[in-house]
Amino acid sequence: MIGGLGLALVTLALGDSGLAQRPPVPRGELRIVDKSFTNWASITFNVMDHLVELDRDGNLVPRLATGWRWLDEQTLEMKLRRGVSFHNGEAFDAEIVKLDWEENTKLKQPHAIGEWLNFKPGSRLVIVDPDTVRFVFPEPDGAALVKVLYMHIANRQFYREFGWGEKHW
Repeated sequence: MIGGLGLALVTLALGDSGLAQRPPVPRGELRIVDKSFTNWASITFNVMDHLVELDRDGNLVPRLATGWRWLDEQTLEMKLRRGVSFHNGEAFDAEIVKLDWEENTKLKQPHAIGEWLNFKPGSRLVIVDPDTVRFVFPEPDGAALVKVLYMHIANRQFYREFGWGEKHW
């Protein structure tokens, strides 16, 4: 009887739906399965990077940008980090920052925590060179760096396959 029970357990463990079947191991790129709105914060802040971020003391510090300076009250220039690549090998540069800017600003309200994070109409991003961008605002904007903080940086593949907004997530 014990031998029969052992044989039955071994047979179950070796079968296609047996007890020893292991769940598939995640491999490759992130695939969004649950398109719930609550994933916004989890995915964007834990998976995507940003030009600037807050340190433990609440100070803005460089991330994908290496630094910034105000050229005048309406123009913010940022130097971008060199040698950065996305998970798929695509290079990070001013062109990808412009794409992210365009994708984020074309939405009526890209930020769930409030419209105050939207850039004012007429705001634009100008590429100076592959490592430098300028944010040009129609009027002085004291919250500009905080707004840039919430601008998530994604690659072209993200926009081809997912993108932002209700129609995508």
